[in-house]
Amino acid sequence: MDDGALRTDLVERLIVHCAQPSVTGAEGPLADSVEAWGRALGEDVTRVGDSLVIGAPDATRPTVLLVGHLDTVPATDADARPHRSTLADGTDVVVGRGASDMKAGNIIAMRLMEDRDLRDASSWAVALLLYAGEEGPAEGNELERVLDAVPWLAGAALAVVLEPTDGRVELGCLGGLHACVTFRGTAAHSARPWQGRNALSAGGAFLAALDRRAPVVQLVDGIEFRDVLVPTQAWTPGLGPDERGPSARNVVPDAFTVNVNLRFAPSRDLAAAEAELRAEVATLAGGAAHDVEVIDRAPPAPPHADDATVAAFVTAVDAELGGKQAWTDVARFTARGVPALNFGPGATAQAHQRGEWVAVDAMVDLHARLARFLRGSAA
Repeated sequence: MDDGALRTDLVERLIVHCAQPSVTGAEGPLADSVEAWGRALGEDVTRVGDSLVIGAPDATRPTVLLVGHLDTVPATDADARPHRSTLADGTDVVVGRGASDMKAGNIIAMRLMEDRDLRDASSWAVALLLYAGEEGPAEGNELERVLDAVPWLAGAALAVVLEPTDGRVELGCLGGLHACVTFRGTAAHSARPWQGRNALSAGGAFLAALDRRAPVVQLVDGIEFRDVLVPTQAWTPGLGPDERGPSARNVVPDAFTVNVNLRFAPSRDLAAAEAELRAEVATLAGGAAHDVEVIDRAPPAPPHADDATVAAFVTAVDAELGGKQAWTDVARFTARGVPALNFGPGATAQAHQRGEWVAVDAMVDLHARLARFLRGSAA
């Protein structure tokens, strides 16, 4: 297929894929469609909830997993009807909810699965994993259920997660902790604040110190990551996640809670990161009375830059290389012993944006790079 025909084919596939709404929790109809497609190809298909594994392991070749999620955030009036368009700078794009995050990656993987000549000649056995619930709460993410239900996936040599990366290969991912830091005081009437101690004011110096805190660069296997600690929410009793008491504008609050989010490089584990978080909060609080409650934990994933299959992939695709400055489901694969990386055509700045789009050139380029890897020799 020549370049022009490939462009047209990818555009048409993506428009169809985006035209099937699949907001988190309502992926069923799209999963039905993809399941029917996989069975029509004659592939082994395993369905777990609204998630699908298409393909099977091969005893003679190592397995590479092409991985995407089926769900999207809700559409807007600017992307509910997918279509081809041209940006002001002349960029040829497909507009549609999920175009970048991450249905463009899905349709490229599906097209590669259809290329029987490529797959038969490859040194790799290729399987497709498309799962539901990625955009919602962690407990609704079906990837863990799929990995539990299909044990052979844990023996894969590599998982390529097709999240938007602007065409970069992004190794590993950050870990994450959310903690509620609560400053304590004594309630009083706001006309007589000296009769109490204002917890809100006590937290002010902490917030100012957080604002001055610069990211900390960490190198892991020669890959750069940045540790960041930022406040994301704050409330007094009755005004936020803590709903135990009524709010009143004329009361000096006896508690003030800040949600802080630590994103940390895969140079240490959750326990070490939590200890660092508590120590850093104590320093930044400057002696103010406070409590720390860690309420959410997500482990990091190492780059696996020295893994032979990862190295073969990086060499074959010859794309810009970096670390994933976020958390992604590569961590779930890593926890199962499967080296994983992020590599997708989507624009990271377009994820969840109104009028979401993906560049057609980016899809064509990524398709070519993945095909080049699959034509190469196994590590």
